[in-house]
Amino acid sequence: MSNITNVPAHIAARIAARQQAGTKSSVASAIVSDGISIPRISIRAGRYRLNEDGVETTVGVTLDTIIVGANPRVSKVFYGKLFDASAENVRPDCWSNDGLKPDASVKAPVHGSCADCPHNVLGSKVLPSGAKSKMCADQRHLAVVPAADPSKVYSLTVPVSGMKALREYFKELGNYGIGPEEVITELGFDDQASYPKITFKQKGYVPEKAISRVDNLLESEPVKVATRQIAPQSAGPALAAPATQQAIAVAPKPQAVDDAYEEEEAPPVAMKAQEVPQKPAKPVVSAVKATDELAAKIDSLFDE
Repeated sequence: MSNITNVPAHIAARIAARQQAGTKSSVASAIVSDGISIPRISIRAGRYRLNEDGVETTVGVTLDTIIVGANPRVSKVFYGKLFDASAENVRPDCWSNDGLKPDASVKAPVHGSCADCPHNVLGSKVLPSGAKSKMCADQRHLAVVPAADPSKVYSLTVPVSGMKALREYFKELGNYGIGPEEVITELGFDDQASYPKITFKQKGYVPEKAISRVDNLLESEPVKVATRQIAPQSAGPALAAPATQQAIAVAPKPQAVDDAYEEEEAPPVAMKAQEVPQKPAKPVVSAVKATDELAAKIDSLFDE
């Protein structure tokens, strides 16, 4: 492999063509491919990591993104054994992308309905602090693109520990009539938490020349795949409205679910993830401007 970097021009051209078309060598795919892979962002060990086709790229403790999609329902994930942070690609024992019933690919569902599952009850798990929690953890699936390179849609699983911050962030933007897809969102970590707890911060606005491209992504298939609303490489039905309670299309081999960390201190009274308490007044928040360096970098990406 010593000459792997000395790629001749004609091979380099073939590599570039495959990357542009999003295809791979058919010979390599027969051996290396391991089912359908969804590009995703991991928060393992308190670092943002881009995962695609088995290759992991560590970004760091922050990542500038544009949020281009969100699953309208709270998803569920259950691990029968204690979580092992050193283990790779640990698959949960049961999970649901729509929060209604287990995914069709779950080999041994705990229950046929999430609403009646004994693991989806507050108090089925007690945290070390003594606070009540649930064995089956809530999650939110988002679709994001890196702000500095918005050519690839990634799936981001927000654990229950980050869901409150996500709701408050979206509400704060909504108070000013701003959509999450219109701003640069810096993903970070709460440095006061003993586990990777996601934070969200507005860092700037999507440039005018980029906004139409972002709009085109909002209802695209890659976004619906990333948010687990349809199966990968499928034009299957999108997630139905809550009243219909229909099942969604299911991936034959879903991506491993990201770590579902619990809150260290949970409230003593249950509150559904979809419910958002009303505040008496809107918060007074000054607009955040993008740095000149980031703005210039983003602008240059969309120059025709």
